[in-house]
Amino acid sequence: MELKKLRYFVTVATLKNFTAAAKALNTVQPAISRQIADLEAELGVKLLIRNTRVVTLTEAGSYLLKNAQRMFELELEMVTNVRKIEKGEIGHIRIGYLASACFSFIGKLVRLFSTQFPNVRVQLVEMTSQEQINAFDKHEIDVGFSRPIPSNMNTRLDCLNIYNDRLVVVVPELHALSTYEHIAISDLKDENIILLNRMSAVGLFNKISGIFHQEKINPNIISQPSNMQTLLTEVSAELGIAIAPSCVANLYTKGCLLVPLMGAEIKVPLEIQYMTNNTSIIVEEFVKMTIQNKKLINDLS
Repeated sequence: MELKKLRYFVTVATLKNFTAAAKALNTVQPAISRQIADLEAELGVKLLIRNTRVVTLTEAGSYLLKNAQRMFELELEMVTNVRKIEKGEIGHIRIGYLASACFSFIGKLVRLFSTQFPNVRVQLVEMTSQEQINAFDKHEIDVGFSRPIPSNMNTRLDCLNIYNDRLVVVVPELHALSTYEHIAISDLKDENIILLNRMSAVGLFNKISGIFHQEKINPNIISQPSNMQTLLTEVSAELGIAIAPSCVANLYTKGCLLVPLMGAEIKVPLEIQYMTNNTSIIVEEFVKMTIQNKKLINDLS
């Protein structure tokens, strides 16, 4: 069934007059009559009852009119939405984020984005760095906020720096090191060390391990929890001492003190990451807005 024939039918059925329909369609009456006749022949039913003054619909014609109108409404909606999708005005975006590193700014950033793109649905998913890598592999997230990925593990993501955190030593409140203004790695050589599990944050684990290696210290790692909150809980329980980014201050830290790790060059970057072959204008706009708000993110972090 050709859409042209259907449009002619809907116009005639709505106006109930061939002459008026011809004028509305900017054509001649015989052309409309021919299209309607072809449509009736194709369907094998009578759609219109014609007389000299008015056109009335058969029962089949009434049914076709109602559904044809719905179809053309859907067509208009489809065309409109396709154009909005192309402009990034509607759609969805799935964002993975590290809780401790992003709590301070992620809500504000998403609010700014939603103000500019109110019809884009945003889904936030708290994930470790490794979980984000796996989610990108499975196309389960579009954007991630995570620590740098080792180059041998990253062949498909574009990564842009958002801000640089610093490393701190997390000590129990009553520990002797809690009175220090700064703590050196050498101060930890005889301590029980708690490190975030390598599988949760391979880049962070490698960086901290590298610092010990540079000082020729073999740390006594007694625990490798899978999330930062557990790490803090173990420190507060006086099971050991941890090294972590200072953003852990955004979590529940009762019983812990955060002391800067000596070494101004020791920084832990946070990146926004997305697929190199991204074709989504929504992802492109979100990344652009994030970069434009780097100062805000730094101020909040």
